[in-house]
Amino acid sequence: MKLKDFIRTIPYLAWVVIYTAFCAGIFAAILGAVTPELREELDNYQQLGVLMMVWSSGAVLGALQGGRMAQRYPPRPLFLGYTAAALASIVLIVLSPNFSTLLLGFFVVALVETALFTLAHGILADVSPQPELRARLLSMVDVAFSLGNLLSPLLVIGVQTVNTNWRAPYALYLLPLLTVLLLFWPRRFFARLAAPHHAAEEAGGGLSYAQLLRRPVIAWTVGGGVLAGFLEWGQNFWYVSYGISAQHLSPNAARVGLQFFVAGMVAARLWQAFFHSSWSIRQKLWRLNLLALAGMALNVLLPGVGGWGLPAVGNLLFGLGVGVVFPVLLATMIDAAPGQASRLSALLMLGFSLGSQLAGVVVGSLSDWVGLRWAYGCMLLVVLAFTLVVWKIVHFAAPPVPGFAKK
Repeated sequence: MKLKDFIRTIPYLAWVVIYTAFCAGIFAAILGAVTPELREELDNYQQLGVLMMVWSSGAVLGALQGGRMAQRYPPRPLFLGYTAAALASIVLIVLSPNFSTLLLGFFVVALVETALFTLAHGILADVSPQPELRARLLSMVDVAFSLGNLLSPLLVIGVQTVNTNWRAPYALYLLPLLTVLLLFWPRRFFARLAAPHHAAEEAGGGLSYAQLLRRPVIAWTVGGGVLAGFLEWGQNFWYVSYGISAQHLSPNAARVGLQFFVAGMVAARLWQAFFHSSWSIRQKLWRLNLLALAGMALNVLLPGVGGWGLPAVGNLLFGLGVGVVFPVLLATMIDAAPGQASRLSALLMLGFSLGSQLAGVVVGSLSDWVGLRWAYGCMLLVVLAFTLVVWKIVHFAAPPVPGFAKK
């Protein structure tokens, strides 16, 4: 199906779900863009790292509980309830009088945003009986999320020309969330959705998580997910502060640098979703990883060189390199254990969430000890570790990637 015809076939409800993913992408990138101002209020990096860890913990719980709730309740009231809870959490963040209430606000909003994502995938799976259309709709959710990430730094720059308080972008974020409530209010667009239905076990038999993790390729891939989560969210959380302190960029220039990272991720995901490639899954994983390694090496080894141009190139390469890691790793796992897609997806999602928690805590704690410039350098070490994991994953299946023949 041509892209123009595909867009025409997308129903209203799917567009609303895609818009919701776009809003979630905006929210996810605000924290990294306002990190310098937030750190000044908290007065240390360690508290900032704790906040990021709590946010990631909420996302883990949301992923685990979102699927269960989607099985028990109709989608419309769930979506409205989650969105209302997200609105209340944003209000709590904006008005929080102390660090404890700030943690609570970020925990709850991460929980319901992740549950919304889980529910959105279920809704899109029921929108159309055509497998091809369903697959492309699900890919568009990732694209929409990435576009929200891309817009977020520009939103922060625009808001801070009027109000430099870090809470101001979150206050403005209430508007797109209110729009989600209005778009999901009409009942008639849910008429064709069946009641929640999920098979008790997928085809191929029900393997436990422990049984799946005993397979070496799956264990290594989940480990790669932890490292990839560290890299993606470590960059989102810490790059703006690193750009200001180590690369000597202005706050807005550092935010634009972060936008180049997100632009690279968007480009990689658009390529993955809409364009045919002759590269195999393993070739994509290996070759794109080399781009990520080159981009992070530019950022870490050449700080303050080349004005804003070199950081922009480094961030773009890094974004291209990590943009499609999640779907490629998941496809690799499914090849190793067909019929276990939902369990494998949950394992990989938990790996990414654990990695994002580590990125917040490790870099934050190291920054108070050795300074952010050196703490951010651990990102290059993590890319190198991820390269070794990718090399190991590539060697589990035949035929090997050219240049890496099995011995």
